Amino acid sequence: MDVIMGALNWYAALPSSVMVMIGIFLVGLLLARLKVGEALRCSIYVAGALVAMSTMVGMFSGAATPILMQVVEATGLKLDIIDLGLGSAYSSVLFPLSFYAILLVVGLAVNALMIVLKLTDTFDVDVFNYSVWALASSYVWAITGSVPLAIVAYIINEVVVLKLADITAPAIQDAYGLDGVSIPHGNAVIFAPVGMAVNWVIEKIPALAKIDWSTDKIEERFGGLISPSMIGFVMGIVLGIAGGQNVGQTLLLGITIAAFMIVFPRVENVLVEGITPVADGMREICAKKFNRELNIGLDAAILIGMPDVMATGILVTPVVLLLAFILPGNRVLPMADLAIAAPFLISCCMPYCKKNIFRGFIAGVIVMIITLYVCTATAGWYTQCAAMNGLPFESISTTLGIGSSWVAWAIGQVFALFA
Repeated sequence: MDVIMGALNWYAALPSSVMVMIGIFLVGLLLARLKVGEALRCSIYVAGALVAMSTMVGMFSGAATPILMQVVEATGLKLDIIDLGLGSAYSSVLFPLSFYAILLVVGLAVNALMIVLKLTDTFDVDVFNYSVWALASSYVWAITGSVPLAIVAYIINEVVVLKLADITAPAIQDAYGLDGVSIPHGNAVIFAPVGMAVNWVIEKIPALAKIDWSTDKIEERFGGLISPSMIGFVMGIVLGIAGGQNVGQTLLLGITIAAFMIVFPRVENVLVEGITPVADGMREICAKKFNRELNIGLDAAILIGMPDVMATGILVTPVVLLLAFILPGNRVLPMADLAIAAPFLISCCMPYCKKNIFRGFIAGVIVMIITLYVCTATAGWYTQCAAMNGLPFESISTTLGIGSSWVAWAIGQVFALFA
């Protein structure tokens, strides 16, 4: 038993890109029936693309976060719950859970069982997604002190997210050409209903329904003068000026965001090149043997560099500070996740908003309102779990990126009734 737990802990500690590479290789080999060389090539392409995407997200966050921090300081916001960022979740709340390795096994087993029972069409090979589902476990453990109940919470969270991944897969595939892919990310996909609702309302209002701020339409209207890269450059300049940066730093931020807009779609092509043979092979085998198609579940990171997602996210980000200031009852001070939270959380909304930045902006504001209130409500659990892990924070804390899960909040509320 110790050997098995040691092996599980070793696997759980692997970098997410390595987990994905192993997962894609095994799926390609065993389910898609690819040759060893082809399965290995596909796994390297997908993992390599994810590494590149992660590097680019880090590049954007590294450039924008210090400037946004200065903007926060300039506003004089005095709130008592600190956004410590995604890193705090992984280092102090999720990975240190004494039963985290068990959650990983349970997650894989539940996903497999749901596929066998035809309760989901998503096979999540991105094991890093499984860690996000553990947020519900950490809350319930903090509330009840019970590991079994924490595992039940994990399963509930996983089932909800997988079902939402199934529902949203067709729209995401059509919008971004990601055939055979779904997004079972426990923070991004749960906000897709907001995009659905916003689009439904706007379609009922003719004056608003006519507004088309899609990146393709903008580029077409201005004869190519205004492209996604130009939009990114201008947004970077505006952000630099708002942050009081000098000319050089302002231009550098503009170039950085423009580079993100230029390079990310090309990296996306590498991911598609790697995932397509695996997805096609798996779907073909499943169609022949089981008369159904399966999708490969990946991280929402593959969407945030899409021009419509990033442009909308950048527009929403400054509004988050205004919301933090004016929303009654909000106690969260946006900090570490401010630069990247909005693009991540609205990524699954955009296909339903028809990749229209105007509609996405409205959806994004609603998403961030929900996020601030959810983080306010769950900060006590989040902080207590870190303390129970022996890694206490210096103050009441949260993370806009991970702590935004209204699903984890709802599960925690239900279990709190019986604590």
